[in-house]
Amino acid sequence: MKVKAEYTEQQRSIAAEVVNIACGYVEPLSLLSDVVAKLDVLTSFAQVSVDAPEPYVRPRLLAKGLTDDLM
Repeated sequence: MKVKAEYTEQQRSIAAEVVNIACGYVEPLSLLSDVVAKLDVLTSFAQVSVDAPEPYVRPRLLAKGLTDDLM
């Protein structure tokens, strides 16, 4: 019984230490996740523009109130 109790206590201690160490990685992993998501979006846009049937042309932004006479 005593050995089992000591074993259980050691197991709890190790589990608590692992959880405390893992908690230190939450913020960096969250930031990494945000960066990877942004890279995913940008690479997807790049792939779509390269594979488009017509070449991608960057839109022209006009000042408020101006119109493009080409339409």
